[in-house]
Amino acid sequence: MVNFKKVGEKITSLRKKKNLSQDDLASKMYVTRQLISKWENGVGVPKIDHIIDLCEILDVNFEDLLCLNENKEEKR
Repeated sequence: MVNFKKVGEKITSLRKKKNLSQDDLASKMYVTRQLISKWENGVGVPKIDHIIDLCEILDVNFEDLLCLNENKEEKR
């Protein structure tokens, strides 16, 4: 199961590594800053097309973005 609180933390971390503000990321994705904030706080869930855009912009694969590899490690 995807933990969207962790995903939000991952989005925040990756965004900051790219030196992007929430406004910058929102502009690149054609969404509002408030939507980015919701994702980062784990309140909202990105749609699949937004996940694809996030992966491209933040230069990460979807498994890492959705913390799927971390879930596998925790189950071991």
